[in-house]
Amino acid sequence: MGALNELAVSTAKRLGVDDAVALTSQGNERMVRFANNSLTVTKNTKETELYVYLGKDRRRIVAATSNPDESSVRTFIEKLFDSLQSLPKGSDYASLPEKARHYKPREEGYDRKIEAVGTELSELAGEAIESARKNGGERSAGAVVASFTTSSILTSSGTSGRDRGASITLNIRSFSQNDASGHGLSCASKLSGFDPAEAGKRAGENAKKMVDAKEPEAGDYEVLMSPTVASNLVDLIGGFSSAFSVDAGISYLVDKLGKKVASESFNLSDHGRMNGALDGRVFDDEGLPTRTTPIIREGVLENYLHNLTTAKKSGKVSTGNAGTISPHPWNLEVGKGDSSYDEMVKSMKRGVILTCNWYTRFKNYRTGEFSTVPRDGAYLVEDGRITQGLKGLRVSDSLERIFSSTRLISKNREWIEWWEVDTPTLCPWVLVDGVKITRAYE
Repeated sequence: MGALNELAVSTAKRLGVDDAVALTSQGNERMVRFANNSLTVTKNTKETELYVYLGKDRRRIVAATSNPDESSVRTFIEKLFDSLQSLPKGSDYASLPEKARHYKPREEGYDRKIEAVGTELSELAGEAIESARKNGGERSAGAVVASFTTSSILTSSGTSGRDRGASITLNIRSFSQNDASGHGLSCASKLSGFDPAEAGKRAGENAKKMVDAKEPEAGDYEVLMSPTVASNLVDLIGGFSSAFSVDAGISYLVDKLGKKVASESFNLSDHGRMNGALDGRVFDDEGLPTRTTPIIREGVLENYLHNLTTAKKSGKVSTGNAGTISPHPWNLEVGKGDSSYDEMVKSMKRGVILTCNWYTRFKNYRTGEFSTVPRDGAYLVEDGRITQGLKGLRVSDSLERIFSSTRLISKNREWIEWWEVDTPTLCPWVLVDGVKITRAYE
């Protein structure tokens, strides 16, 4: 990877660029997929991608290639440079720092056991399937994925370094009847913290409790969101906190720095690297060190996430969140509360528990109005007791109203990453007042 970066940057400098970044990422993924309680696919994938940023005369361009052949890389850089010269000059161009930095891989938090995992994935999948079956899930489908990635960077100003990360995730969906389903997740950065049996148990129990589920009456409810559901909405907040989204006017957080956007009990931070995190690096895409950035503190919006360009436009400093074009979060953390799950359920008079959701879509990005479809375990709560499984419902609300109406947050938190949550998120259970629920097909 270092040789690939050297080739890319030296080719770019020979062409006369002002700034260049070469970032090579090598990802290894081992997956076991299962359906109807049986293993269906095992797959090992190894991919190498070279990401290149070029800047000259206040013009900039980015692109990536997965062809590491030497002559192909040179041709790729030359064509990219030709395309760069046809672009208009930008008034917001920010040069890379002149000071060179050098990064070493962080040893803490990297589990070599995940890197070495092989046939054990099938055993872990079987453990989840059996646990789901014992707890009411007659048939299950899902996947176990072990991934480990090494990243290497080199810039025209001499910044260089490597970092690596590893994670293992399980996503399982179980059925007790055709329309009675439940969902479970386990996500960990260490094999010792991975719990497929617990994920299978949750999927099976939720599927069993969804037998004879009914459609809800439309209205406003207290809603208790599981970490899986809450992290989907928190991930969206992370995206909206990008200074690029704010500058483009497609964020409900426009002009809200220093203003209250959530309840006082709600805190949200981004971490480049942290103990237990599933993603992140010690350097960002521009070669700056990543860090911890508080986004919302005690309900007040404290920071946007910046790269060099957005920081220059705003009169700020980069928060180490580049994306050269659009800054992005690395690992999100919601601050823990002081309630237990049982205490939260008992406090509900007329409410709904949501354990999983799909298809979150926005009516208006600028106001944060969205709708989402709960699946795989939703329950009516009356006077602190679960009384009925619910199906065919939809939640329609806005992100700011949801988190401004947050009443209780659990002490327990879980790491969540799956197809509805792109950014790994350490998230608790969250109880919200006055959430609008309708029937999904009305």
